[in-house]
Amino acid sequence: MHELTKLNLDNEMDLILAHKRSMKLAELTGLSLASQTTFATAVSEVARLTLAAGGHGSLVLGVRSDDERGWQLVAYLKDRRRYRDSESEDALNYARRLVNDLTVSVTDRGTDIHLFCSLSDFKSVSTTRIDGWKRQFSREPPATPYDDIKRKNHQLQELAERLRLSEQQYRQMTNSLPLLIFSLTPDNQLLYVNQGFMAFTGKNIAELNQEGWLTIYHEDDRPLVRMNWADSVATGLPFRGEWRIRYRDTDDYMWHLVSATPLRDANQKLLHWNGFMADINAQKVIQQTMRDNEELRHTQHELENNRQQLAVNINELSRSNTELSQFAYVASHDLQEPLRKIQAFSTMLTEQYGPALDPPAQDIIRRMQAATGRMQELIRGLLAYSRLNTEKPSFRMVLLNALVNDVLGDLETAITDRQAAVEVATLPVIRGNAIQLRQLFQNLLSNALKFTPHDRVPQVQISASVFSHEQMKALYPESLGEYLSISVRDNGIGFEQKYADRIFNLFQRLHGRNEFAGTGIGLAVCKKVVDNHGGYLTAHSQPGMGTTFNIYLPVE
Repeated sequence: MHELTKLNLDNEMDLILAHKRSMKLAELTGLSLASQTTFATAVSEVARLTLAAGGHGSLVLGVRSDDERGWQLVAYLKDRRRYRDSESEDALNYARRLVNDLTVSVTDRGTDIHLFCSLSDFKSVSTTRIDGWKRQFSREPPATPYDDIKRKNHQLQELAERLRLSEQQYRQMTNSLPLLIFSLTPDNQLLYVNQGFMAFTGKNIAELNQEGWLTIYHEDDRPLVRMNWADSVATGLPFRGEWRIRYRDTDDYMWHLVSATPLRDANQKLLHWNGFMADINAQKVIQQTMRDNEELRHTQHELENNRQQLAVNINELSRSNTELSQFAYVASHDLQEPLRKIQAFSTMLTEQYGPALDPPAQDIIRRMQAATGRMQELIRGLLAYSRLNTEKPSFRMVLLNALVNDVLGDLETAITDRQAAVEVATLPVIRGNAIQLRQLFQNLLSNALKFTPHDRVPQVQISASVFSHEQMKALYPESLGEYLSISVRDNGIGFEQKYADRIFNLFQRLHGRNEFAGTGIGLAVCKKVVDNHGGYLTAHSQPGMGTTFNIYLPVE
């Protein structure tokens, strides 16, 4: 047999190389593309067997001359394991159908498999051509970075074996290679490290043996390195993986491909592992960049979907605002006109025919007038709330003390009737919408009077202070800058704190209409006014202990 190329089978990457080299050999010998593929498939199928348990075999490709069959392609696979029929029968039967002949020999030393493929064109093979093919395989550029590293490793192992008796020459050769080279015994002692190894790690062989060679690895990788090394010592198989090694100049950890092959003497006694570490940090960075780019593309796709959905939501919101404006118009004109007529007619009934009506009829009219009044109040509240949503407010400097005094003037009758005490501290001048801020204080103060029991004198306190950026961040992480804090505190009936958010919703009432009058719109208006000013509104209360409303408005 004329050996043309040899390959150790260690992992799935070697399976790819075996397929490529089988295709190449079949091409050189003149086989058709279909025959090339068939031969390479058979070789791959058999080579896969040795990878099933971690990889510990080799593959030799070549040609031979047979007196009966002429020239043949030969693939010779050698594995130190003894194959069982149950493990290999299907793969071998499949490969046997693809080639002219396949033989299997199982001994105590392992399993030998030969595949033969006859060449129809005998003239395509000659001694001169075989020598040329050998040179082609030896000079063929690596197909991948792994192929390049694999070839260097193979060359290194052959070189180490040939130069075993010449240590000085071995050291000169290993020091010239761009790899971190080492020899390691089964009891964790380094026999040799090249100059590149010491230059990269900043440690000599004595320091490494004293501290332990595992210290050069990243602490997150050490458990896996320790486990893989223990498996190699227990089985006598190669030691390999991709881990991070500390670079002494920067203290950064760089990715390396670590590969060590066990060396045995003539009696197959295990001596030590010869290995290398190849820098693959750039390859890892590229892989991570590709993953990041893929995630970025996915994020961009999601953002585009969100943008389209946002456009749909904006259109829907615009439509809703238009409908709300139309509703406000109807509420302010079309709905109020019939109510005014009902109110007028019921007044006429009372004035002109009241004495002629019996008491039940008079009670019905009074109820009708009360219901009409509540309906008008509700419509006015809805109209005020809708304007807060649809009309863009104009801002100017507002004197809060003057504004609150105006509100107290409007509520003078109610304050006098209840003999209420209202204390107003000095309030600052802020930039805002006077009409909306007036609605805010009007609702809060009228609620304070309304929701105080009749057997208790209403007491209301209005005060203000400035909250720093840090204080606001503690309350509202999204806030920016300083805020004016205005507190409106009363001694009314209060409520359970769990309802603090609910009270700001439209039509939400915590008490029946028979207990306290109202439409459930006032506090919703307050919340909308504060939102329009870029602020926050909260309420703190206990049943029977009064309520404190805290208004936070941005200073700028």
